[in-house]
Amino acid sequence: METAQLRYNWSDADVYEAFMGRWSERLASLFLARINVTPGGQVLDVACGTGVLAKALAETGAHVIGVDASEGYLEGARHRRSHPNIKYEHGDARHMRFGDKAFDAAVSSLALDVIPEIEQVVAEMKRVTRPGGVVASAVTQFFGGMPAFDLVYNTGAALDAEVARVRSVRAGRMQFWPNGQAALWRKIGLVDVTEVPVVVDCEYQCFADYWATFIDGPGSVTGMLMALSNDVRDSIEQHVRAGYLVGQPDGPRSFPMMFRVVRGLVPA
Repeated sequence: METAQLRYNWSDADVYEAFMGRWSERLASLFLARINVTPGGQVLDVACGTGVLAKALAETGAHVIGVDASEGYLEGARHRRSHPNIKYEHGDARHMRFGDKAFDAAVSSLALDVIPEIEQVVAEMKRVTRPGGVVASAVTQFFGGMPAFDLVYNTGAALDAEVARVRSVRAGRMQFWPNGQAALWRKIGLVDVTEVPVVVDCEYQCFADYWATFIDGPGSVTGMLMALSNDVRDSIEQHVRAGYLVGQPDGPRSFPMMFRVVRGLVPA
């Protein structure tokens, strides 16, 4: 039985935009409204991707350095979201080149949930932020917060044991359940920590648009699906399509996506 080759990656800016852009730009303004970064300050955007958050910060008057490990994403950021107040540079979020207390704030959006060494990264964010400065992040709530993804995972889990296993691993990441990020912030030594849910509509034009994000996207869902046999993947697609259509004509659908926004201060 033929098995398709993996096609996902974390370097193609166009693929990233098609996958993440449905919610990342909408999330950026809601995120900034909740973290209270001082206008005009020096801000580090950790794992900046294609520059959505960096551009939103710059438009508020902040002076931003966006750091990412993907040269492809950085090229996309420079092309799509250049701004006089932004400098994009290649770097490892686990070992950043900046000195202690170099920034007024260190922020990250839609990134810490895909970096295995999350504690190390948050500790670095704290280190490079001045006393009284803000350290903040927005991550996806993996359990119950991603209906568009859950339709695929729950359907696949009923048809394939490996999908069921991956679903359990993904949903069981308790750091990304409510108050999981806040607990990490306090563990790292940040103070005045708050965590709030933020909901953003994720919209698709039709089923083909929806399904394409899962078989051509940059992340683990694509890897999981494309590693299955064609027969199993086709069966999952058929059942997911029925769940998307719910007996109605094909067309636009909107799924709510829930994110956890956490904010803390570096102790004085």
